[in-house]
Amino acid sequence: MDFSSSGDVKAAIMRPAAADAAAAAGTSTLLRGWREFRRSGAPARFLCFEDGKWVDVTGEAVPRLRRAFQERRAMADASCGGKAYLFDFLRMVRIDEATGEETGLAWIDHRGGCFFPAPADCSGGRNKRKRDDGAPAAEDEAESSSGVDERSGESPGVGVDAKRRKAWGNAAARLEENDKYYQVVSKLFLSYGMAQRGAAITAVRKIAHGARTTAFQEQVRLLADARGAAAGTAKFAWYGASADDVAAVVVRGFARNNATRLGARKHGDGVHLSPPQCPYTSAMLAKADGSGKAHIVLCRVLMGRPEAVPAGSSQSCPSSHNYDSAVDKPENPQWYVVWNKDMNTRILPEYVVSFKCSKLQQMPESSEATSKLKKRSPVVRDMFPSLLAEIEQIVPDKCNLLQESYNSFKMGQLKKDQFIRFIRSYVGDKVLTTVAKKLRGC
Repeated sequence: MDFSSSGDVKAAIMRPAAADAAAAAGTSTLLRGWREFRRSGAPARFLCFEDGKWVDVTGEAVPRLRRAFQERRAMADASCGGKAYLFDFLRMVRIDEATGEETGLAWIDHRGGCFFPAPADCSGGRNKRKRDDGAPAAEDEAESSSGVDERSGESPGVGVDAKRRKAWGNAAARLEENDKYYQVVSKLFLSYGMAQRGAAITAVRKIAHGARTTAFQEQVRLLADARGAAAGTAKFAWYGASADDVAAVVVRGFARNNATRLGARKHGDGVHLSPPQCPYTSAMLAKADGSGKAHIVLCRVLMGRPEAVPAGSSQSCPSSHNYDSAVDKPENPQWYVVWNKDMNTRILPEYVVSFKCSKLQQMPESSEATSKLKKRSPVVRDMFPSLLAEIEQIVPDKCNLLQESYNSFKMGQLKKDQFIRFIRSYVGDKVLTTVAKKLRGC
């Protein structure tokens, strides 16, 4: 099956005609950015969209930006490559202080969570766009706003469904039933047991790519160079999740994985996708919206060299440099697993299939996911980000290695007592005592 680039359908861009619409769009964007800002952990990497690809921010700017982020400042100034920039965490843009040019800003936190702006913000008017008066253009604000809070645990109603359809109008174009890609995708979805279960397709949408394609193609090249041509060959796979999570993937990319829906049946902490001949497996992870429709995404995925990971594993990254991803079993796998750090570069969403299925047995919420929600409390919150932020103010030259060690701890590669011993030996008890007194308010 071949989905060539010639089948791409450009999404229509909504242009608000009045100042009220522009203000509403700007407010929505800021609220969404604020939610992302609060949800994110301490950034391990910052990236900017330059020359059609995401490039790491390097040098002294990184600890400066990380400190500002941990102090919950919405903006920070820093110099990169001899130029002065203003980094806006809420709107996810980097602004050249001399010219006013803007480009997309993203980051990956210490837990592997990826926070990227909407594709339109990277490949469209916001990329290297000059501002005359310092105010965001109305059309840019409208394009970047999804109108959906994908982290809501409430059952969405009609109003939320309407917002989702409006957002998809920007990021995914609905195909007509006589379109050849509609026919190929719907046949693939219905041919492997879904039709027998009474599934009825209500819509097929083609997702606009923009910056995502560039990042994906770069990974194709890197994997092929590192592992051979076969490793750089994309596979088709289905991604299933709640209606809100699917909407977030369409508009902005992956913000979290769907492993919690599987609970003890998950094969590591990563994005789970099923092979093209197993749509029902991913459909069980789908959660219908307020109108009774469920949504599943047909993606292209780069697996590189996968390793087998048993069910119930909490593994969140390759076990060694010899592997890139995971599967449930080496032969005829039922699950492909892409780790969080790669989910926005090695998964390329192509089509959304919206459907109704009365006989669909949705995956029950796992006891593991439920217990995680119950255990969360301020008493057990992770204090290390605050600790590292304070240490960075005293010994900034030691923070890069501390952050790397902290990332290893979060990924399970270091035990807690080992990480604490490392901090003590690396920065010394005097620094730790000073920081502890400050955090206690002494």
